[in-house]
Amino acid sequence: MQHQAKKRFGQNFLRDKNLLSKIVRESNIENKHVIEVGPGQGALTSYLAETAADVVAYEIDTSLAPHLNVLTNQYPNLKIIYQDFLDVDLSKEEHELHVVANVPYYITTPILFKLLEVDQIRTATLMIQKEVCDRLLAQPNTKAYNALSVILQYQARVNKMMDVKRQLFYPVPNVDSAVIRIEKRETPLLNEKKKDFFIDLVKAAFKQKRKTLVNNLFEAFHISKKDIENYLIQLNISTQTRAEALSLETFIQLAKEWPYDY
Repeated sequence: MQHQAKKRFGQNFLRDKNLLSKIVRESNIENKHVIEVGPGQGALTSYLAETAADVVAYEIDTSLAPHLNVLTNQYPNLKIIYQDFLDVDLSKEEHELHVVANVPYYITTPILFKLLEVDQIRTATLMIQKEVCDRLLAQPNTKAYNALSVILQYQARVNKMMDVKRQLFYPVPNVDSAVIRIEKRETPLLNEKKKDFFIDLVKAAFKQKRKTLVNNLFEAFHISKKDIENYLIQLNISTQTRAEALSLETFIQLAKEWPYDY
């Protein structure tokens, strides 16, 4: 069965069996409930089904059904749902969920935010664009450091499992990839109300990276610049500081001790 990869779905199929086996082995999904996003032709899916308690794979491209139906006949613990994963409501799931996926590059960020929003999802092992992986792992005072870096590292422990050369995909993409491992924190670093504000604060701080923290927070929260400057001084933060210079711990402190309504 031949399948023509569709650019609009960001399809690049991984076929290296050793790499697929390694990804599943290091995902720690033995006897767990697994979700796969975009199974494609099922190269990774079969390894998941052989290891996990059960696998639910969400595929947007129904023309891949001939490939995937072979696997559902072979693995009774595998279910294929032809639906956009971003439209799926997982909030009523009773089990802890673990995501393993070769994520289409064009929807990496919305998928990441969805994974963070769903409490039932505890871990995610994702093949993503290497440049995005670098941003997610970025530290302060680096070019790649941004709001998503801080928000993800706040909610989860993140590490890179391996780099993946573009030549291992078909068709060959224009960039290299990396596999990233996300493990959500068991104990929240802030309470629920403060967490929501923390996310708003971080997004506001990075909204215009060339502007100072004072200017970005002034525009977002409509508090006088003088009050914001005084607050930063209390926390031993320079009033000329930009968001890219602040560590995760400093952002948490900013949100935790914020003295104004929000």
